[in-house]
Amino acid sequence: MEYVSSAVGAGKVRRSSRFMGADGRALLVAIDLQSATGKGPALDVVEHVAAGGPDGILATWHIARRYPGAFARCGLVLRVDGAVTLMGDPQEGDDMHLMHGAEQAAIIGADAVVLMAFPGMNDEVRSLRRLAALVGECEKIGMPVIAESIPGGWSMEVPWDTEHIAWGARVCVEIGADAVKTMAPPDVDDLGRVMENCEVPLFVLGGPKRDSEDEAVDYARRVVGAGASGIAFGRNTWGAAEPTVMVRRLYQAVHGKPRGR
Repeated sequence: MEYVSSAVGAGKVRRSSRFMGADGRALLVAIDLQSATGKGPALDVVEHVAAGGPDGILATWHIARRYPGAFARCGLVLRVDGAVTLMGDPQEGDDMHLMHGAEQAAIIGADAVVLMAFPGMNDEVRSLRRLAALVGECEKIGMPVIAESIPGGWSMEVPWDTEHIAWGARVCVEIGADAVKTMAPPDVDDLGRVMENCEVPLFVLGGPKRDSEDEAVDYARRVVGAGASGIAFGRNTWGAAEPTVMVRRLYQAVHGKPRGR
């Protein structure tokens, strides 16, 4: 059949358009770190970020519920996993869990969900099964799933090189992720090799706070120029002196033009 209509397929198209630009690129701002650290930016920083006009914001359940107005003009990507905090001794292996499901995400008005995946980690099966389970739930209601692929986990059980970054992204796609958030290779120009192996949008995470805001903007421009679909920056956005201004700068770096033009 050349064409089949699908209610859930239509749902994915509509929801995706809330956080993806017409050019196929997106500036995403991550404000979801505090679910592990118990601290982070002031809660109302989401309003300053939203004022800059990002395509979407990755947020915890509390921020999504407390500041619904911030998501009136951009997409809401709900962080649905967690349970590991930095309060006690460092955990070994994967001790993450799903905290929210597809139905809860739909109830709060999410346009997509995001969760961690650790391909290459010794106990990788735990995170990959979580991803598969969530994909199954979300497929029923047309909810896009973004897999945050961290090859070998945060302890780097495998190198964060081009081969393993590409491998991890491809594994997540094969399980059913609609988009992938991951790091760029050490040589940003190698990002094209990652994209060749990944047929869904790929967003590059920002990592540690850069030495300057100009450096963060330049990095965003470089990864998009190398083939990424966009960025998902946290501290390098909400940690800026003026988050609203920084969002506007990053938007132009990603899309090649100011917001609204």
